[in-house]
Amino acid sequence: MLVFVGRLCVGAVRSVFTLVAVQTRSFCTFTMCAEKLNDVPEVEIEDSGTFKYVLIKVYPGEPSGDHEPSKLIVRGGQKFGPYHGDIYDATLANLQKLGLDSECLGGGRIRHEPEKKELNVYGYSQGFGKADHQLTVSLLKKKYSNYAINWSDEGY
Repeated sequence: MLVFVGRLCVGAVRSVFTLVAVQTRSFCTFTMCAEKLNDVPEVEIEDSGTFKYVLIKVYPGEPSGDHEPSKLIVRGGQKFGPYHGDIYDATLANLQKLGLDSECLGGGRIRHEPEKKELNVYGYSQGFGKADHQLTVSLLKKKYSNYAINWSDEGY
């Protein structure tokens, strides 16, 4: 009986140790991925002109729940490709190199007029649907704080 209890105790301690070790490893990976999110710029768009854009949610690795760290980013312009799908694919490839994953939340168009210090966000993506233009504008305002930035659900 004493031997059985001894083994049971050793097994319980081993299980607790394993649980702590696994949770510690997950936490470290989680933290490292969260730090990688900080390295991803929120906005990368063309310097001027009218172009397509996508709103993307970025997170570490495979999605595992609502409580993981994530970040919204905006990508747009011909430097990524002519279509919403091209913009998302190019961005996804770059994110995956960092060990991050993402999902496209929608798209639209941006008219960037730097001489007037204006950005206009509108339209939708045929493939991804309409992005939440208010979220897009809130991200753009962080980078272009001295611009007039408007959005509309009108237009393609």
